[in-house]
Amino acid sequence: MAEQGMRRRIDPVTLVFGIGGGLVAAYVLSNGSFQFDFRWALGGTAIVVGLVLLTNSLRRKSH
Repeated sequence: MAEQGMRRRIDPVTLVFGIGGGLVAAYVLSNGSFQFDFRWALGGTAIVVGLVLLTNSLRRKSH
């Protein structure tokens, strides 16, 4: 059982390989016609950051 005071940390190696695996899967599923567009990456990043900030603001404070 985990202690309540412990916080999880993000493992950067696993994060990089997970993102890489997702990009490879997108490339394979699109039959090699996958083209990287910076605007989509920027928009996706903004959505993820917004969702993380929203979930952190809605969590209960245990102070």
